[in-house]
Amino acid sequence: MKRYIFLTFILLPMLKLYGQGDKPVAEGKVTYITLQNIYVKFETPGLVQKGDTVFIRKDLTLVPLFISESVSSTSCVGKPITKTDIKVSDVVVLKIKNSGKNKAVIKDNIPTELSGIPKDSIQVGGSILPAKVLSSSGRNEKIRGRIAVSSYSSFSNSSDFNQRMRYTFSLSAENISGGRISTDTYVMFTHRLHEWSAVQDNVFNALKVYNFAVNYDVTDKTRISLGRKINPKIASIGAIDGLQAETKTGNFTVGAVVGSNPDYTDYSFNSKLFEYGAYLSHEIKSETGNLVNSFAFFNQTNRGSTDRRFVYFQHDNSLIKNVNLFASSEIDLYALKDSTATNTISLTSLYLSLRYRFSRQLSAYLSYDARKNVIYYETFKNYLDQLLQDATRQGYQLRINYRPTNSISSSITGGYRFQKNDIHPMANVNGYLSFTNVPVINSMVTFSANWLQSSYVNGMIYGVQLYKELVPSKLSTGIYYRLVDNKYLNSSLSSSSLQHMASLELSWQMSRKMSFSVNYDGTFENSNQYNSIYINLIKRF
Repeated sequence: MKRYIFLTFILLPMLKLYGQGDKPVAEGKVTYITLQNIYVKFETPGLVQKGDTVFIRKDLTLVPLFISESVSSTSCVGKPITKTDIKVSDVVVLKIKNSGKNKAVIKDNIPTELSGIPKDSIQVGGSILPAKVLSSSGRNEKIRGRIAVSSYSSFSNSSDFNQRMRYTFSLSAENISGGRISTDTYVMFTHRLHEWSAVQDNVFNALKVYNFAVNYDVTDKTRISLGRKINPKIASIGAIDGLQAETKTGNFTVGAVVGSNPDYTDYSFNSKLFEYGAYLSHEIKSETGNLVNSFAFFNQTNRGSTDRRFVYFQHDNSLIKNVNLFASSEIDLYALKDSTATNTISLTSLYLSLRYRFSRQLSAYLSYDARKNVIYYETFKNYLDQLLQDATRQGYQLRINYRPTNSISSSITGGYRFQKNDIHPMANVNGYLSFTNVPVINSMVTFSANWLQSSYVNGMIYGVQLYKELVPSKLSTGIYYRLVDNKYLNSSLSSSSLQHMASLELSWQMSRKMSFSVNYDGTFENSNQYNSIYINLIKRF
């Protein structure tokens, strides 16, 4: 039972699907996964900003996956908020509270006099605002930031009240004073009430610096960065403390990095984890899509000894209309055999996915995933034998989405995952049927079901959700109920568990740059009751 109790402490914001007009959410896909980070790409540029929350759909509820720590025009990266079984090419969701009104558009190619926009101004959605700085070089200063205060509280009839506070600050300053210098900052401070001693013992138990870097544009196509930064083009590395340089020539992009890896215990600076690497990518753009091939080499050390040395390759191809092919692999080049360093070639991971859109209403996704444990020979040396013995994990997934009308959408997903030493492979099938605008109640209603079979549990989950805007674009609420019927298995006995899970959300867009939300989640069993409350206040500037 305890392995499922943690579900009650995860924020379960209510899903807001496509309406009959604008899209209140945008969908992207997971492009790469490492031990520390998840990388996501959206089709539309400029949607995601640093500090935004990216969600994963679980039984038609939007569950927070990660908070974006570094962004590019279409991609973002962040650390998972909670343990999840997400895979490359899984669909993620980004909420858009004011679709089409939340990004600045600089009228570069149209004279401002002809476009109706005053000189030295920028257009933000439907508003015309003075540009802060517009240099003679045409570099426009853009400063944006976000401050968030969150409270996570949990309590039950069998445990004490527990509360965790989280404070988040992000700031991005591009082309400061119209020049070539930019900065990126993303910092989070988390602590439990009445447990301040853990912070006093080590401030990095609470303080996490995900991004803290200064960037300098040597030319329009060459940039160097100094500090802690996550580079989306080096997908399997995560944050790097040090120097990064990148230049673009034609369709090629070349980059190199040197620095150290953040400490794996508390994410603080650790100069003993020295690392270096380089990458090369090539991109072709066409009217139907893009073709991007990336190759990287990296060497990581611990106290001067090689920890891991590997290369990876990534291929993303959407040149054929309605088809997207994605492939990635990691190959390790270093191993310790009987305490002797050897140069070897070992396939660590392989991922293949194919997406095909039959029509505007129907699409399908098929993926294959095979991966071994990533071995850091110095960091993991105390339990290296156990990691080396674990077999490769393999999995298949098939998902079909069908949207017969603008107000009805459905999906069914089947997955199969196995390892050589599994008692029973894991298989699951889940699906949903959603009605965007139900008459009379004028709300979105979604029905879902999930079947799961593994070596330790067989179960079914049934769900129904209602989402309603009380005041359009200002105040919304959601109610969600799930019935969980699980049977737990082991060698000597089996037991059944019936859980009733309920969630209630209230979201208030107080102003264009300030929002407030509160969520309640409850799990109810025969003799136990578990509750959690999540409160979040966000201020953008």
